[in-house]
Amino acid sequence: MLSLKLLYNTPLGNFFSATRSKTMSEKEDQVIPAEKYPFLDSDPVKAAYVRSIPKSQFYRNVLLQGYFVPPSILQGLADFEVRPDDVFIITYPKSGTTWTEEIVSLIFNDGDTKKVQNKLLIYRVHHLEVGRPIGHFRYLQKLKSPRFMATHLPLNCIPRQLQQAHCKIIYVVRNPKDNAVSYYHHHRMSTFLGNYKGPWSDFLSHFLKGHLVYGSWFDHVLTYWKFHLEHPDKVLFISYEELKMDLEKMIERIAIFLSHPLAAETIKTIANHCSFDQMKNNNMVNREQLPITDFFDMTQSKFMRKGIIGDWKNYFTDEQNKLFDRVYKEKMVGSGLDLVFEPNEAFKRIKTYGRIILSSKTNTNRENCIRSISVISEEEKHDEKRDLWMPSRTDVTDNRSVCIASFHWKEIKKVAVDVASTADDFKREINKTSSESNRKNQDSTLIRSVDQNNEEFCNFNNDRDVINPNFGD
Repeated sequence: MLSLKLLYNTPLGNFFSATRSKTMSEKEDQVIPAEKYPFLDSDPVKAAYVRSIPKSQFYRNVLLQGYFVPPSILQGLADFEVRPDDVFIITYPKSGTTWTEEIVSLIFNDGDTKKVQNKLLIYRVHHLEVGRPIGHFRYLQKLKSPRFMATHLPLNCIPRQLQQAHCKIIYVVRNPKDNAVSYYHHHRMSTFLGNYKGPWSDFLSHFLKGHLVYGSWFDHVLTYWKFHLEHPDKVLFISYEELKMDLEKMIERIAIFLSHPLAAETIKTIANHCSFDQMKNNNMVNREQLPITDFFDMTQSKFMRKGIIGDWKNYFTDEQNKLFDRVYKEKMVGSGLDLVFEPNEAFKRIKTYGRIILSSKTNTNRENCIRSISVISEEEKHDEKRDLWMPSRTDVTDNRSVCIASFHWKEIKKVAVDVASTADDFKREINKTSSESNRKNQDSTLIRSVDQNNEEFCNFNNDRDVINPNFGD
């Protein structure tokens, strides 16, 4: 067993952190130690954070940790050879990386949990930029295909062939409020991030300004979102909240995307293995058994903490929430990416569309549906002479007005079918509802929040779904 202190607080650590001389043509790949980064002290608050990260460095203007991200790896990234059958999992830190890694590993083991029960996840899914101080790329090159790899690097920092989508990529996004809270606790427990001692308020400010290790959440997510739209067959864009709300369906979706479809029973086995309680107590994935003894300080926080949607409410003040919403709206405007921050929002989106991350076509139809419903007059809503009714369930986010009411089937059916053309689940839902629509007393939508731990159970006309409380940070 090794320790970070042994590796980096000795002359050996200076060797690991050394940068080789650069030619003019290589300057864009230059790794700059934080103490030499230009104009760092122009922002004292940012400078204090940067200096709190051991061996901190900048690569292509992105702040990175120093421990186990040696300059030799960064300087060789651009030319790293990607194989067509590689699978890359890409995330901003604390977005569901470990969760997705375990899912992918089990998919390619056909759900056989015995094959992974004694092998650490870090030896099954390999991180691109985090690895051995010496010989990391040689090790990755010797791996048998298919290789499973992960990275937190922004799009402009990944290998050229990966930027050209030479293999399948899964990108996982998490709503940024929960992401910020989880990353805050991750900083507190991570020795390689300096075991952050500052207050939550300062950390949130760093998050909003893009000061943190791996840079801005907004830049990271939006560039990969655009990348997905340009390469939809090669880049699967999913969310933490989707995995949380409908794990079996998302495992099926991932498996099909990876051209490795699975039987229903196998999917159930993987989903059970990847439940939060199972993952939290599984030493192969919970980071409590690592070859580096002091990588994490588990007395500060567990690697897998709560695994819920909406934990941000326990940290954000009203003022912080308003500021965050303002910045979020400014940064995300026009992107077409519409995330959810509440468990009931996530559930309604899943129930209506089968996904939280919607295609641009579905988003357009969804907005048209909302607009069409909202103009129906109060008189029409209460017209007792109409003999065919249906309950409408409309998910609304941002500042759009809420519309959950009863409407005449003939007037809503056209809009509903438009949406259903891109959401099979919604179409089945509408057809089922229409057959029951003569029962006027059932013209209601029941949403029930069970407890503050976020176990959201929603019942729409006695439908079948039960939410799985899955995974962690």
